[in-house]
Amino acid sequence: MGTKTPGAIKRSVFTSPAEVEQSFYEALREADLDKLMQTWADDEDIVCIHPNGERLVGHQAIQASWKEILSKGPLSIEAKIPVIFHHGMIVVHTILERHYLATSMGQKEMLCNVTNIYQKNRSGWHIILHHASLAPPDTVLDELHPAVSLLLH
Repeated sequence: MGTKTPGAIKRSVFTSPAEVEQSFYEALREADLDKLMQTWADDEDIVCIHPNGERLVGHQAIQASWKEILSKGPLSIEAKIPVIFHHGMIVVHTILERHYLATSMGQKEMLCNVTNIYQKNRSGWHIILHHASLAPPDTVLDELHPAVSLLLH
């Protein structure tokens, strides 16, 4: 990727993409912005796209967006990982997530298709791209690869 983040915070060293992903979702469950940002690569070319959101590039933009999201409290997410691609120092996870949302009309659910891309360098594995989009309304989560589900809350 490109340029390192000037004055970047020290990143955690993750030994696998699965370890990064676990920490990423734990941070969302805990509404822990610092922990969340440690999962990202120390690179200004990182990208995050939230459902129906614009493309955010770089630590400052990504951190600001997550700060706003997490200011509302922890996220409750159930994720299934139907496909993992390994290609050398890059690993791609495609995930279908079920988000549980508390509303004035009770608990609601939202499904998202998510792509997380991880890169390995001398400081371990980190996220370089997180892209989430709303899944079509007729998507049935429980019928998609139930044997590889991972409960993240």
